[in-house]
Amino acid sequence: MPHRQGVRIALSMALSVTGLAGCSKSFSGPPEDQEVKKSTIKVDLPKVDTGAFTLPSAPGDGSHTVRELRVKGKKLVDTEITVKGVVTWAYDCATDIRKPNQTDAEVAKEIEEDQTKCQRPKFYVGDDANTPPEKSLWIVDVPRPFTKLEMKNGGKEELKNPPPDRCISSTDPKKATCPVYKVGDKVTLTGKFALSSSHSERNSDGLLVYKKMVNETQSYTSPEPTPPPAGKPATGGPPAKPSPEDIVNHKKKAG
Repeated sequence: MPHRQGVRIALSMALSVTGLAGCSKSFSGPPEDQEVKKSTIKVDLPKVDTGAFTLPSAPGDGSHTVRELRVKGKKLVDTEITVKGVVTWAYDCATDIRKPNQTDAEVAKEIEEDQTKCQRPKFYVGDDANTPPEKSLWIVDVPRPFTKLEMKNGGKEELKNPPPDRCISSTDPKKATCPVYKVGDKVTLTGKFALSSSHSERNSDGLLVYKKMVNETQSYTSPEPTPPPAGKPATGGPPAKPSPEDIVNHKKKAG
């Protein structure tokens, strides 16, 4: 047995040496006619559109462009700004609530009977008419028309000077207090640039809380809100909350 095992080990070592010798020959390099040569083919790479990263020039009157606000508007959050653009989308209640096979007259009646089915008015503005909605600026807290019940029960003063979140609609742009706009209109808007609104709309790229508007296309300018009488809160707004100091002073007087 020891003799046979020794023979097996000797044969194994011999085969290993032979294999190594063979491997050393395979790495001697490729034949001369198969040497790798440098390619002379030129590859034309597509040009980078630097314009896609260039912000449009500012209007020059202190206003902003939509793209500017989306790219570097963080520093303007919670400040009042003016932005110019074109309406690219507008919320339409009739389209939103319409049921299959429902006629225009049926939809109009449904809205008239219960206007709470409609969302608050809102629209998008882009730098041009071809700006997609996802790259447009969201305009929120747009005043809504008084409901039929509000028109019936509301006081004359409230109807004459509507609160900031309500308005009177009219087919005559000069008589309407509701903002006048449609897709394609060129507008100038003023409002608060923010990440959320009082009605819970949110956008991480920013949105504009509506204050006033000029519609160049339809020759419409929204009326300036009437300031409240001295010492009274704005109509339609929540009553002013007492400060901690007021509460302490009131308790002292009561005691």
